[in-house]
Amino acid sequence: MEELKIRSPFGVWILTLVTFGIYGLFWYAKTATQIKAVNPNNPGNVSGSSLVVWMLFGFITLYIVPIINWFKLCASIKAEQQAAGLAPTFNTGVATLLCFVAGTNLCYIQAQQNLVVNAVKARQGVPA
Repeated sequence: MEELKIRSPFGVWILTLVTFGIYGLFWYAKTATQIKAVNPNNPGNVSGSSLVVWMLFGFITLYIVPIINWFKLCASIKAEQQAAGLAPTFNTGVATLLCFVAGTNLCYIQAQQNLVVNAVKARQGVPA
C-alpha cells in the first residue's frame, strides 16, 4: 500500500507557487495515487499520470477532459473519505471556487486528505 503522508496544506500551496506549478502537478499525481491506495475498489478513481498529462495537454480537447478529470478526482475524494470511515466533508463546489482564489484549492484538498490519513492511521493503530 502507498505510504499515506500528512502534508502541510499551506506548504503544498507555497511550493506550487514557488515552483510555478511544477510541484502542484507532482502533488496531484501523488494525491490520486493515495486516493487509489485508500479506496482501490472505486471505479471513478483517476490515474495520477493521466491526470497530469491531461492537465498539461488539456488544450487539445478544449479543456473538457481536464474538467471531467477534476470532477472525477473530487468524487474520488468523497468516496475515499467514506471508505476511511469518515462522514464525507469534501465539497466539490468549494474546491472548484478556491481554484480561482490563487489556487488555494490545493490547501483545501490537502486538509481533507489529512483527515483521511489520520482516520486510516487511527484505524490501523499507527500514530499520526
